[in-house]
Amino acid sequence: MKLRLAACALLVSAAALAQQKELISGPGAGLTNEKCSMCHDNEHIARSKLTREEWDDNLRNMVKRGMAALSAEETRVIIDYLATYYGPNPPPAPSPDTLAAGGDDPVAKLLAAHACSACHAIDKRGVGPGFREVAAKYAGDGAAAARLAAKIRAGGQGVWGAVPMPPNAAIADADLKMLVAWVLGRK
Repeated sequence: MKLRLAACALLVSAAALAQQKELISGPGAGLTNEKCSMCHDNEHIARSKLTREEWDDNLRNMVKRGMAALSAEETRVIIDYLATYYGPNPPPAPSPDTLAAGGDDPVAKLLAAHACSACHAIDKRGVGPGFREVAAKYAGDGAAAARLAAKIRAGGQGVWGAVPMPPNAAIADADLKMLVAWVLGRK
């Protein structure tokens, strides 16, 4: 037991040094960060992309082996969070009401913070194309994520009409990645 505690202490120190990015904001992010970042850096969590069942199996296995002290409610909250924001599919689309209000949805907050929804809607043209139209244009294109990320960051004109899209040069890499995945998931 003492050896396990010493190993965990070393992992905690290494994980604290390895923290490279914040977890996606959403219900359960704080608890997930508090409980999981003790042994895992956020990059490990972000790249896992497990299904709900796989996250559930991993957490229950860690609890069973004594590597994580979680109540049943904490386990449920963390599994819900991980399956929603770090599963194999992009985060869910916010409702039109959430888009307008910003709400608690991290994608909706990003869309509002970067004024995306001022020109784009989910399924209809506004000043710019609808997000579903963008997803359809890039469907099946393996380089779509990189190209769309570059377009969002640099801005552009002419692909969707004469009105220019302003650049979003200050958008954080993690936020940009989340937005691109979300847009491309609007099929």
